[in-house]
Amino acid sequence: MSSRIPIPSAGKPSGSLTVDIGLFVKEAGAVADRLRHLSESRLKAPLTARQETSPTRAGAALELAQCLADLAAAVEGEPRREVPDLGVFVVGDQVAVTSRDLAVAVAPHREEQALILQDGEVGTVGEVVRTAREIVRELAAAI
Repeated sequence: MSSRIPIPSAGKPSGSLTVDIGLFVKEAGAVADRLRHLSESRLKAPLTARQETSPTRAGAALELAQCLADLAAAVEGEPRREVPDLGVFVVGDQVAVTSRDLAVAVAPHREEQALILQDGEVGTVGEVVRTAREIVRELAAAI
């Protein structure tokens, strides 16, 4: 994962009238709950034992929270919001808060609505939600 806003690939919108954010909220909530229940040693352990440069679970969760905050800011047309490193025991809450912020940001938009994301790139609200679900699933699989 990267703290840079992932730019969704261009694709054909599904045609639904509003973005279905429910699955994203459910998946992000499950990841946040899982992080809240991990011990300090598990949160500080690397995601993969085979890679010495692998981030810790807490570090990866903080990166996820930053990505979600970046996506919410992009949807709202706001400047980047820095998610502070408040320690390993807070990352579950940070994922919960930033995922809720993204859900609130996309709720009033239509899936096919175009957004200017980063460096002038254009994506749809639906693509932003799909990207958010992908990065949440990536962390869920790793923890």
